[in-house]
Amino acid sequence: MPPDDLTPTTPAELSRDIKLLGGLLGVIIREQHGDAAFEAVEQVRAAAKARRAGEPGAAEAMQRLIDAQDLSTYRVLIKAFTNYFQLTNIAEDQQRIRVLRERERAGVLDESIGGAVRELQAAGVSADEMRAILNRISIRLVMTAHPSEAKRQEVLVKLRHIAETLALRDRIRLVPREEDTLRDTLAETIEELWQTRPTRTVRATLEDEVESGIYFITAVIMDSAVDLYDDLRRALQDAYPGEDWGELPLILHYASWIGGDRDGNPNVTPEVTLETLRTLREAARAVYLRALDSLSEHLTQSVDEAPVDPALAPPDGAPGVNEVYRARLRAIADRLAAGGYRSGDDLLADLRPLADSLRANHGERAANGALRRLIEKVRLFGLHLVPLDVREDARLHRAALDEIFRAYGLCDSYQDASEEERQALLAREIANPRPLFPPEPEYSDTTNMVIATWRMIAEAHRHYGPRVIGTAIASFSTEPSDVLALLLFAREVRVDGALDLVPLFETIEDLQNAPRVMAALYAHPVYQAHLAARGQVQRVMLGYSDSSKDGGYLASNWGLYVAQRQLARVSQDHGVLLELFHGRGGSIGRGGGPTNRAIRAQSPLAMQGRISITEQGEVIAYRYSNAAIARRHLHQIVHAVLSELGRSSYTESQPDWRAAMEQLAEAGEDAYRAFVYEMPGFFDYWHQATPIDELAMMPIGSRPAKRGAGGFTQIRAIPWVFSWMQSRAIIPSWYGVGSAFEAFCEGCLPEPAEGGGLALLRDMYRRWPFFRALVKNVELDLVKADMGIAELYASLVTDEALRERVFARIRDEHALACAWIARITGAGGAARRYAGDQALD
Repeated sequence: MPPDDLTPTTPAELSRDIKLLGGLLGVIIREQHGDAAFEAVEQVRAAAKARRAGEPGAAEAMQRLIDAQDLSTYRVLIKAFTNYFQLTNIAEDQQRIRVLRERERAGVLDESIGGAVRELQAAGVSADEMRAILNRISIRLVMTAHPSEAKRQEVLVKLRHIAETLALRDRIRLVPREEDTLRDTLAETIEELWQTRPTRTVRATLEDEVESGIYFITAVIMDSAVDLYDDLRRALQDAYPGEDWGELPLILHYASWIGGDRDGNPNVTPEVTLETLRTLREAARAVYLRALDSLSEHLTQSVDEAPVDPALAPPDGAPGVNEVYRARLRAIADRLAAGGYRSGDDLLADLRPLADSLRANHGERAANGALRRLIEKVRLFGLHLVPLDVREDARLHRAALDEIFRAYGLCDSYQDASEEERQALLAREIANPRPLFPPEPEYSDTTNMVIATWRMIAEAHRHYGPRVIGTAIASFSTEPSDVLALLLFAREVRVDGALDLVPLFETIEDLQNAPRVMAALYAHPVYQAHLAARGQVQRVMLGYSDSSKDGGYLASNWGLYVAQRQLARVSQDHGVLLELFHGRGGSIGRGGGPTNRAIRAQSPLAMQGRISITEQGEVIAYRYSNAAIARRHLHQIVHAVLSELGRSSYTESQPDWRAAMEQLAEAGEDAYRAFVYEMPGFFDYWHQATPIDELAMMPIGSRPAKRGAGGFTQIRAIPWVFSWMQSRAIIPSWYGVGSAFEAFCEGCLPEPAEGGGLALLRDMYRRWPFFRALVKNVELDLVKADMGIAELYASLVTDEALRERVFARIRDEHALACAWIARITGAGGAARRYAGDQALD
């Protein structure tokens, strides 16, 4: 495909890569389908370019051109543009990496670990104070399968191979024959990509999702995490020379919901979770066995040339061994392969003496090379690879307790009991030594599954150790009794001392009630005892997707900010260290956006060093397919946390800012709910003007699109956002924003502080990280939205009056939001520039 889509400002290297990849794709299209197919692709591409440039009549001409094609040509067009955009994304990623490397080479790379350490050192943070900061940090990145990556793993592997091959052109200077070989390799992979089915023919199973997660963990994440510690150690040594930074505290942790998240997914059974743990363990063991095999070929030091620690006696049956390290490594590998290690700590106990002996006997480089990397991997990932979180709907827990308590004659109806009655009953049962679960439960399927799940957690702890499942989450938590129910279940199977019990607050109302719920929990004597046993640390999860679907983008973001701020105050008042768990999606409408900016935009009170963040399915492939992109992602997160913990002052939200946001959130929610929940015919419009029904039928992930039977409220936020993204309307991330800004600035709401509403909003944008991040995120999706394409989707609505009424509201609100964002930021073209900047961050 010709490269004339490039603008005059496209960097030369990016232009070169797009020309190469696009040209090779064009060759493949000609070879596979002939000149006529290639010309059809080119005509449509030229027409699309003209439409995008706003040429008069271009959209109509493009429509006529497409309507004239037959079904086989449609298939070629779809494949051609799908693959072209994928290849262009690879080229843009490579350009992003070039820019980052140039900045690093020039010493001007911002949002890096080195930058954060230098900033803190320059601000007067001593080495001891830096150690104290590092000891406070716990960054927990939690992988989820949902929303599932639509591309097959076979396609992802090919795209990664293309990216790695393309990167060779920047790393080494190729001679002509090598350039020819590289082009042939790229063409070969593009041909394979063209002939590979891009999507699954059958619905992905949980096993597929587990394998996909393992692929990213073992192929990229493990090495990227070790690299991060190397980068941190190097930055600390440069800033604080003479200090010992040999073994750093574990500041970065990975966990997973894949195989453990049973909220609305009937496929996640206790047996599936146990099988997932076994699969994860096998994957970790395979990684370590490969490393041990490689090390045994390198650590061939002879006792004739260098002494070894006397404690490293030759393994049994091998007296007089000359190459002690090689022999020990092979013995460790044999024991590992035979399942002789229960935990990563056991494996470390055998590996660390080898490194210590090398360092004590002039083998410092050997100790700090591949052997140290293996030790770091085992420290970070153990033999379990990643721990699983177990999540279930609190409403199912209530139903199970209702049935169990009724069977024991303890309560006529737990569901109908008051909150005080529930708490009193739960407290008595937590203290009661009598077993609650019968040996062979004969309750409903739901209750039996709840019992089996908790017994599975206990079995996993007995078999693999407590680290394999360390968190139980109750989604749709609304009251303290929902968390006390978790404690009762955990106490029943004797895992309460090894499990974090986490409420998940999801709707706007739940976010508002969260501080009250946690204050009551903290004051409850039974829960106080549990917190004391867990080191006075409480993790609280906040849902971004459902709150946005419930009340719109402004109300959701403000509700989250207020909840974080108030939860932090409540926790401090009760002497509890709060760890917020951010259930962020990949798209803006589900809480997405740059993670580092989101960290810095939250209330300063909420950042105490511990943070959990979901890494959701649709962004895992982007963040972790390329090691350089993964490194940048991790650097930005650690930079944000380090900077927030180390700064001596911060900009807290001012009273007039918070008052403005209260008004904006209320106005935005009113506009959003009037459109989505109250406008007659909206539900029908949505089903006809977006591919929501098709998305529900696609065999992408293992979870159904609905949590259960019911209407709109049972639809998951993920397909809700995806459907609007596909139609290019993208209303979840901006609808109601323009109306709220207009009402605030033009007198529909109470007059704000001196200078008027717009002046206040501009001040908030300039000085308040929260509001600036919110506006930038809205701005980004306003640019992504395309009302022309959205109107084409709207034409699918059969009721003409409904079509015109609903789409007019969408178009007008989009224009209103664009206008007010431009006024607040002070530049009409800011959105497009911001969108471009994201590619370089």
